[in-house]
Amino acid sequence: MTIEVAAPDEVEAGESTPGVVRKPIFETETAVMVQSHIAGGTTSGWHHHGDRHVYGYVVRGTGALEYGSSADQRQESGAGEYFHISPGTVHRDVNPTDEEIVVIVCFVGSGPVIVNVDEPAAG
Repeated sequence: MTIEVAAPDEVEAGESTPGVVRKPIFETETAVMVQSHIAGGTTSGWHHHGDRHVYGYVVRGTGALEYGSSADQRQESGAGEYFHISPGTVHRDVNPTDEEIVVIVCFVGSGPVIVNVDEPAAG
Protein backbone atom coordinates (compact mmCIF):
# COMPACT_ATOMS: atom_id res chain seq x y z
CA MET A 1 0.00 0.00 0.00
CA THR A 2 1.18 3.49 -0.78
CA ILE A 3 0.13 7.08 -1.28
CA GLU A 4 1.57 8.98 -4.23
CA VAL A 5 1.76 12.73 -4.74
CA ALA A 6 2.64 14.41 -8.03
CA ALA A 7 3.94 17.97 -8.00
CA PRO A 8 3.13 20.23 -10.98
CA ASP A 9 6.80 20.35 -12.06
CA GLU A 10 6.86 16.52 -12.25
CA VAL A 11 4.03 16.35 -14.81
CA GLU A 12 5.25 16.23 -18.42
CA ALA A 13 3.42 16.10 -21.76
CA GLY A 14 2.39 12.67 -23.00
CA GLU A 15 0.23 11.25 -25.81
CA SER A 16 -1.86 14.03 -27.31
CA THR A 17 -4.33 15.04 -29.98
CA PRO A 18 -3.54 17.96 -32.30
CA GLY A 19 -4.51 21.06 -30.30
CA VAL A 20 -4.56 19.34 -26.89
CA VAL A 21 -1.56 18.73 -24.63
CA ARG A 22 -2.16 15.89 -22.16
CA LYS A 23 0.11 15.51 -19.15
CA PRO A 24 -0.28 12.09 -17.44
CA ILE A 25 -0.38 12.28 -13.66
CA PHE A 26 -1.20 8.73 -12.54
CA GLU A 27 -1.77 5.55 -14.53
CA THR A 28 -2.92 2.01 -13.78
CA GLU A 29 -4.11 -0.73 -16.12
CA THR A 30 -7.72 0.54 -15.97
CA ALA A 31 -7.41 4.26 -15.13
CA VAL A 32 -5.37 7.17 -16.40
CA MET A 33 -5.52 10.65 -14.85
CA VAL A 34 -4.21 13.54 -16.95
CA GLN A 35 -4.04 17.30 -16.89
CA SER A 36 -5.18 18.59 -20.31
CA HIS A 37 -4.32 22.00 -21.73
CA ILE A 38 -6.19 23.54 -24.66
CA ALA A 39 -4.69 26.83 -25.84
CA GLY A 40 -6.88 29.85 -26.58
CA GLY A 41 -8.38 29.87 -30.06
CA THR A 42 -7.76 26.14 -30.50
CA THR A 43 -9.94 23.48 -32.06
CA SER A 44 -8.46 20.01 -31.56
CA GLY A 45 -8.39 17.18 -34.02
CA TRP A 46 -11.25 14.65 -34.00
CA HIS A 47 -10.70 11.70 -31.68
CA HIS A 48 -12.30 9.25 -29.26
CA HIS A 49 -11.10 7.33 -26.24
CA GLY A 50 -11.83 3.78 -27.31
CA ASP A 51 -13.65 1.69 -24.71
CA ARG A 52 -12.85 4.11 -21.89
CA HIS A 53 -15.26 6.37 -20.02
CA VAL A 54 -13.95 9.93 -19.69
CA TYR A 55 -14.66 11.92 -16.53
CA GLY A 56 -13.49 15.53 -16.43
CA TYR A 57 -13.37 18.59 -14.21
CA VAL A 58 -12.75 22.02 -15.74
CA VAL A 59 -10.17 23.81 -13.58
CA ARG A 60 -9.82 26.97 -15.67
CA GLY A 61 -11.48 28.43 -18.75
CA THR A 62 -14.60 27.78 -20.79
CA GLY A 63 -14.89 25.63 -23.87
CA ALA A 64 -16.98 23.10 -25.72
CA LEU A 65 -16.98 19.56 -27.02
CA GLU A 66 -18.36 19.06 -30.52
CA TYR A 67 -19.60 15.56 -31.35
CA GLY A 68 -22.29 13.51 -33.06
CA SER A 69 -22.43 11.30 -36.12
CA SER A 70 -22.52 14.44 -38.29
CA ALA A 71 -20.45 16.63 -35.90
CA ASP A 72 -23.61 18.64 -35.30
CA GLN A 73 -23.87 18.50 -31.50
CA ARG A 74 -22.10 20.72 -28.96
CA GLN A 75 -21.80 20.68 -25.17
CA GLU A 76 -20.23 23.63 -23.33
CA SER A 77 -18.57 23.54 -19.92
CA GLY A 78 -16.65 25.99 -17.79
CA ALA A 79 -14.54 26.31 -14.68
CA GLY A 80 -16.01 24.38 -11.75
CA GLU A 81 -18.10 22.05 -13.93
CA TYR A 82 -17.80 18.30 -14.48
CA PHE A 83 -18.44 16.25 -17.62
CA HIS A 84 -18.62 12.63 -18.81
CA ILE A 85 -17.93 11.31 -22.32
CA SER A 86 -19.24 7.84 -23.17
CA PRO A 87 -16.84 5.27 -24.66
CA GLY A 88 -16.34 5.57 -28.41
CA THR A 89 -17.84 9.08 -28.70
CA VAL A 90 -16.02 10.85 -31.54
CA HIS A 91 -15.49 14.49 -30.56
CA ARG A 92 -13.18 17.46 -30.64
CA ASP A 93 -12.28 20.10 -28.05
CA VAL A 94 -13.04 23.74 -28.88
CA ASN A 95 -11.63 26.76 -27.05
CA PRO A 96 -13.17 29.90 -28.61
CA THR A 97 -11.58 32.24 -26.04
CA ASP A 98 -8.08 33.68 -25.63
CA GLU A 99 -7.67 31.97 -22.22
CA GLU A 100 -6.09 28.51 -21.94
CA ILE A 101 -8.45 25.80 -20.70
CA VAL A 102 -7.10 23.42 -18.05
CA VAL A 103 -9.01 20.21 -17.34
CA ILE A 104 -8.33 17.25 -15.05
CA VAL A 105 -9.46 14.11 -16.86
CA CYS A 106 -9.71 10.49 -15.75
CA PHE A 107 -9.97 7.78 -18.41
CA VAL A 108 -11.53 4.63 -16.94
CA GLY A 109 -11.55 1.27 -18.71
CA SER A 110 -9.06 -0.57 -20.87
CA GLY A 111 -7.53 -0.16 -24.29
CA PRO A 112 -6.12 2.94 -25.97
CA VAL A 113 -6.60 6.28 -24.25
CA ILE A 114 -6.62 8.26 -27.51
CA VAL A 115 -7.67 7.26 -31.02
CA ASN A 116 -7.28 10.12 -33.53
CA VAL A 117 -9.79 9.90 -36.39
CA ASP A 118 -11.04 11.77 -39.46
CA GLU A 119 -13.84 14.32 -39.17
CA PRO A 120 -17.33 12.75 -39.08
CA ALA A 121 -19.19 13.00 -42.37
CA ALA A 122 -21.65 15.90 -42.62
CA GLY A 123 -25.23 14.72 -42.54
